[in-house]
Amino acid sequence: MNVLDTNQLRSALERLCLVVPKRGTLPVLENVRWRAEKHHLELTATDLDNSLQIRVPLAGPANHEIDVLVPAKELHQLVKTESTPNLEVRIRDDKFEVSANRRTLALPCSETKNFPEIPDGELKTRGQLLSSAVEVALEKALFCVSSESSRYSTDVLKLETHGTVFRIVGTDGHRLSLVEGAARTNDKAAFSTLLARSTAAVLKRLQPEEGAAWVQFSTFGDDQEYSLFVMPDGAELITRRGMGQFPNYENVLPKTPLEARVVFQREELLDGLTKLSPTARKGTNPAVKLELSKLPVSIKTESDGTANRIALEHTRISGKVRDVGFNHHYLTQYVKSLETESVSMKLFPRAISEVVVFDAFRYQHLLMPMRD
Repeated sequence: MNVLDTNQLRSALERLCLVVPKRGTLPVLENVRWRAEKHHLELTATDLDNSLQIRVPLAGPANHEIDVLVPAKELHQLVKTESTPNLEVRIRDDKFEVSANRRTLALPCSETKNFPEIPDGELKTRGQLLSSAVEVALEKALFCVSSESSRYSTDVLKLETHGTVFRIVGTDGHRLSLVEGAARTNDKAAFSTLLARSTAAVLKRLQPEEGAAWVQFSTFGDDQEYSLFVMPDGAELITRRGMGQFPNYENVLPKTPLEARVVFQREELLDGLTKLSPTARKGTNPAVKLELSKLPVSIKTESDGTANRIALEHTRISGKVRDVGFNHHYLTQYVKSLETESVSMKLFPRAISEVVVFDAFRYQHLLMPMRD
């Protein structure tokens, strides 16, 4: 029999279920590997691309070693609804029994021989990433990732490290988010890898809610195919490198002097976009135009003969501006991703670069205007 703290086990299972496939093609992946030895419990879940390992201390020495597969979601449901401080676990009559107070739940369990082997190898340390910055960067880059991949891989994120900075980049070919954060690395040369969408989603959810903590980042395997992220609490996420070739995003970063800068009040712009949404959605291509060449500056959309215009009275302009149109959904997603009071937009000479750059602290967002 093994005794565990209920809250610690609940927290571990919540995170492990991030990796368990929702509609797995392999039934074995719907299980968590439960391995108890000596003074700790090691829990493992995998979807083949991402493997998460979490250690939970036992309340006392293990009476005997356990190494079985247990249905992950059923076990999580049990622990999630349990209020008693400790749980007792034992294997009896080929069943996995969990007991608390007067309640006992028996789950089917099976041998671990069919559970996928977790990738292993000699680690090459890449450095540390500031945990809070990782969460923010993934949040601001994930919404740009495409659900499909074409010539270049736009269904992945690019993670780069160089000195005291890490960078995460996401694009779908129409827009691009580039977010930077603090890093600690010894390598003078830059390093990069690709994160699958599923990896990025899990990695974001694993970051602690508060505190200045660091994520250990290493790679291993042939051609550094795998990455290991060690969370501040010791949880280990092993991921397979994303597939394909990421576009050379630096080629689209404007290098010419800007032609104009426009600063919007965020709440005013977001309120305008929200009010224009019903009209914009009626069109085949939901477009919204920023009328910057007129006073007052306005935001406008048209569909089926209906024109809807809202004045943005607190907008500040410097330089030579022009009217510019965007996909309504894309612009709204970007503005919602900000936590600042203002939205800063850069315009460049159209003959040199049509792309519009929105910039905030350590966060650049590139958006292609819609053609007239």
